Amino acid sequence: MMRPAPYPNARPAPFDALAQLQAVHVEARSEWIAAMQPDGLRRFCGVQICDMGWTETLAYVELVSNLRQNARTLSFVDSRAVLRLSLDAGCRAVLGRRILLPASRSLDVAARLGGGDPFKTRFDATRFVDALLTFVPRCHVALVGARLGRLEAMRAHLSGHAPWHMLSVVRAADLGSGIAAHGAVAGYVGSVPDVVIVDSDGYHEEVRFEQAVGLRHNGLIIMAGTAFDGRGR
Repeated sequence: MMRPAPYPNARPAPFDALAQLQAVHVEARSEWIAAMQPDGLRRFCGVQICDMGWTETLAYVELVSNLRQNARTLSFVDSRAVLRLSLDAGCRAVLGRRILLPASRSLDVAARLGGGDPFKTRFDATRFVDALLTFVPRCHVALVGARLGRLEAMRAHLSGHAPWHMLSVVRAADLGSGIAAHGAVAGYVGSVPDVVIVDSDGYHEEVRFEQAVGLRHNGLIIMAGTAFDGRGR
């Protein structure tokens, strides 16, 4: 009687390939988790705020935007945001899911009152948008907002500042169909924008835009209404 063939000591090639894919997935997930929790995050008013220099912050934001796990929103914490964070648990829940950059001396004052050190750097939306688009490689950037004149003025500015990027304008009324690439940008890096810069006016409008854009986008959403100021009507 023939004995049954012994089990092989090593897995067949398909199993090895599967193991490699799983290892890649685990490594990518580990990178994603590490990116979500860098050493430079600081607990403040119930949320995590970036406490890093310009170069480290730009590198962190670029890494998060490249992971494309899901849409990730970035916003700036000014004096109004500090007050809202201290009083509104719902706001803390919303902003707690975002990348938050300190943008006001109010944070330093509050930190000192709490016995802590001031933040290393303050970021304003205008300088940050310009710096980020200088820092990141060629990509598709969508400008989203309700006022077309401001969007077009921002596109003109950024076209001169960082001309290697593809810039498209999406009016708020067209969000349902306009956030995905149309004929003019199809095939340019990707069919969906890598970065969406939103001309928002206040916290509640930010939340509305975040919900509308996030349904159709898995990259970086920047709430930067003040960066559009002075660009156009």
